[in-house]
Amino acid sequence: MMHISYEDWVLYVKNQLDEETREQYDTHLFECGQCLSTYMEVIEAQEQQLPVMQHDEAFTDAVMIKINQQQVTEKKMPVSKFYHKPAFHYVLAAAMTLFLMSTGVFSHLMNIVSDFEANKKNEPSVVEGFMKNKVSFIDKEVQKKSEQEEKK
Repeated sequence: MMHISYEDWVLYVKNQLDEETREQYDTHLFECGQCLSTYMEVIEAQEQQLPVMQHDEAFTDAVMIKINQQQVTEKKMPVSKFYHKPAFHYVLAAAMTLFLMSTGVFSHLMNIVSDFEANKKNEPSVVEGFMKNKVSFIDKEVQKKSEQEEKK
């Protein structure tokens, strides 16, 4: 793995690199422990040259006020519509079921199913028909072989 030099980390800390190179260095910091140590050394060495924050307590207070304001606005999230709640869906399903039962739709469907089943009772099932065809085919083959053996 290629390591980044101390001088390049100084440029990084002073924000004197182009955006693409900075992104490469950011990624490299996550992957390389040695370069992270070098970067920390540069930070400590450049600490004296970094700007001093004036009124740091006021800054902290301003940040905390903004955080509290954001939390208050998040608590005031819009109430979801009644039709987005699961209870509405259950009530709607129950109402539709009662409506369909009272109009006789389900009983009409049951009559259609029973008529369909009555018509199908007279016809052999697909599996049964398949088995009869196979058995008759096998019987014909066995009969042919026995006839061939008798001729010999």
